[in-house]
Amino acid sequence: MSEGVTGIIVAGGLSRRFGSDKASASLRGRPLLQWVRDALAPAVDEIVIVTAAGQTLPPMHPAIPATVVEDREPARGPLAGLATGFAVAASPVCFATSCDAPLLLTAVVERIIGALGDHDAALPEVGGFQQPLTAAYRREPCLAAAEAALAGGANKVIDAFAALDVLALSEDRLTRVDPDLRSFRNANTPDELAAIAALLDSPPPATPSPRRKRARARTKSRRRH
Repeated sequence: MSEGVTGIIVAGGLSRRFGSDKASASLRGRPLLQWVRDALAPAVDEIVIVTAAGQTLPPMHPAIPATVVEDREPARGPLAGLATGFAVAASPVCFATSCDAPLLLTAVVERIIGALGDHDAALPEVGGFQQPLTAAYRREPCLAAAEAALAGGANKVIDAFAALDVLALSEDRLTRVDPDLRSFRNANTPDELAAIAALLDSPPPATPSPRRKRARARTKSRRRH
């Protein structure tokens, strides 16, 4: 994509289920925020980190320039965080993610951004649910929609963008670069973080080559007949 892209990391959640600040939680000696930042940085032109009021971000090495902005309405959930990020983004396209997805792959970010095209948003569908915090957005229409929804008392991201041109990305378009879809694993609880840590010890399954996929399809076809 020739357009500039802003990467937005929503880091100011209340972390009620986790019990402490998820952005600073450690995985293999690195804060979760750094895992996400490091995956996002190669695919975008700038990074915006949306924090809660008074939130202290963990030190990250090496340092990468980022715009840090406080969530304007932290009690309103991810939609308010997105609106805050859109408002300061310098690029026409934004990729949004959360700070608790440390297994996010740069290739997944690039695949979703590349799929946006002329759509207002490109949202993956994983496990039967849209993933608005691993998605690409056109800044202007999505900022307007988010602000209108918030002004009307709505907090749900999916509802806010329902009237826009939203491209749904199926799992098979994502498994080509992330076979077990680990980019969409979130550490909402300490147990989930432990499960994510265990995944680091198990390499992702190999992506079948096009030739192997065709051979497997022919085998299934013969079985049906």
